[in-house]
Amino acid sequence: MNKRVCVSKYLNHEHDIHTIEISYNKTVSGFGKLNPLKAIKFIKILFSLIYQLLRYRPHLVYFQISPTGISFLRDTIFVILIKLFRIKLAFHLRGKGIKNKIKNNSILRNYYKWIFKNISVICLSELLTYDIADIFTGTPFVVYNGMPEFNFICEKKTEKKVNILYLSNLIKEKGVLDYIDTLSILNTKGFDFTGTIVGEESDITKEYLLHYISKKGLSNRIVYRGSKYNDDKFKEYCTADIFLFPTYYSVEAFPGVVLEAMQFGLPVIATNEASIPIIIDDNKTGFLVDPKSPSQIAEKLEMLINNPNLRKEMGERGKEKFFKNFTFEIFEKNLSSTFDKILKK
Repeated sequence: MNKRVCVSKYLNHEHDIHTIEISYNKTVSGFGKLNPLKAIKFIKILFSLIYQLLRYRPHLVYFQISPTGISFLRDTIFVILIKLFRIKLAFHLRGKGIKNKIKNNSILRNYYKWIFKNISVICLSELLTYDIADIFTGTPFVVYNGMPEFNFICEKKTEKKVNILYLSNLIKEKGVLDYIDTLSILNTKGFDFTGTIVGEESDITKEYLLHYISKKGLSNRIVYRGSKYNDDKFKEYCTADIFLFPTYYSVEAFPGVVLEAMQFGLPVIATNEASIPIIIDDNKTGFLVDPKSPSQIAEKLEMLINNPNLRKEMGERGKEKFFKNFTFEIFEKNLSSTFDKILKK
């Protein structure tokens, strides 16, 4: 999303934008880990920021700040520098977890309040504004995520078995093990299906994943395809019949994979987490379930497996909602309008 904002033709036409790329990790497994290369990158970014502030004196700095952890403390050094230049600052929060972090820490709470003082905040949905209620006294802006229209033509399916897709990083809190547990329940009940897992290794390795699948007796049911990108990823959506995303990720905010699945006309079963209730209309475009509830998910899957027409209807309604609310073009216009409002404040 950061990169899409930077290269957006619309945003660059409406505003004079200069970009500093902030990227410390090449892989998912690198998140949250310290190393000397990150320190060197940080120093380079810091000097680049000073140069840009001195040369261009921007009217607004738009910053997708990390909301918690060491990353937040690192990012606040940039914030302090920007504030010293007395330039308007807008945070775009793409995660959550602040409320829990400051719950029993008055020093950290006061530090957050100081960092969030006299700035503007953009949240991904109304359901996430609660996370900053204790530290931000203003009214946050809300801009929903948007995805580009892929224009990818799916080939006609030849496999008759219902294919249930999980597509996300192999993070335990993303629910990949719950996905396997759910399919184990269906297998015990005698349902005929296939499962596909797509995602990059993280706190769950390929070896552990395959071992867990085998332990559940699903080696002939579930295939792990590794990480997929661009057309290879789109093909996985094309061959799926149902998208399952049982996340309880602590910083889940507005998952793009759900939007992608809707664009491909898939009914979605996902947990009632973060902004997902805004994306999915329960019982219309998919089903919302409780976190960590394989038995509840299995019930919804049974309904969709047994009812092809319901799958089709939900998928079509989800696709319609995507193109009405969640395209990247809509996101660009909403973000540009928000920039204008912040600049006029």
